[in-house]
Amino acid sequence: MPLRKNHLIALGLSGALLLGAAACGSDSDGGSAGSSDGGGTSEEATTWKVCSDIPYEPFEMEGEGPRGLAYTGFDIELLDAIAEDQNATLDITDSDFDTIFASVNAGKCDIVASAVTITDERKENSLFSDPYFDADQSLLVPADSDVESLDDLAGATIGVQSGTTGESYAQENTPDGATIKSFPDAAALFAAISAGQIDAILQDLPVNSARADKDDTVKVVAKIPTGEQYGFVVAKENTDVQAELNDGLAAVKDDGTYDALYEQYFPNAG
Repeated sequence: MPLRKNHLIALGLSGALLLGAAACGSDSDGGSAGSSDGGGTSEEATTWKVCSDIPYEPFEMEGEGPRGLAYTGFDIELLDAIAEDQNATLDITDSDFDTIFASVNAGKCDIVASAVTITDERKENSLFSDPYFDADQSLLVPADSDVESLDDLAGATIGVQSGTTGESYAQENTPDGATIKSFPDAAALFAAISAGQIDAILQDLPVNSARADKDDTVKVVAKIPTGEQYGFVVAKENTDVQAELNDGLAAVKDDGTYDALYEQYFPNAG
């Protein structure tokens, strides 16, 4: 991944602070580091509290992440790069997706980063960043299944994740006689199809594809074009963080960080 400009700036500032400390000695009044007597100003790093439904590979998952985070994935690494550009750090909480919007609107977190599709209904109660990912829906079935499309699932059981656009699509387009069964997260969906409790999973294409790439007992049989786009979510009144997200997203797209992350997590895209 390319070394970003703010890394170089940070190194220069660190050197300047060390020289200043050596010349002036400690602050006997207990002033905070980085304070100034008027010759300049310093900006303290802020912390963004983030709610995310984990795991939802390849967007969110447990594992060693950037800057010491206990989570990784495309969303996490992208948001951390945006935060670094905006002089912020992340504090991530694993949250159920069907309560995640209530959490951000109640102030329990500043940002939702969880492969969230931008919809008009969601925009009534929350603000979104600029779109950062194009996505569609898809069908995942057992590898030995004869199912090729949603129409082939008449009389079958289709698994979806609660509160998602996949659930909404299934409810609106389910063939006659099919049953929709909702689960709290992707892990529960994959466990259910492995146990034979459901006949198919209808959810975001990148997530189903990531599962099929590492699990030869399942396959993706249909891409369902829906024209969805993901965005980061903030509370309706939190226009400052929304602006910071958009500024940071533009910066990481300009400096090549976004493209490097996309290639890392979606090498077979397109």
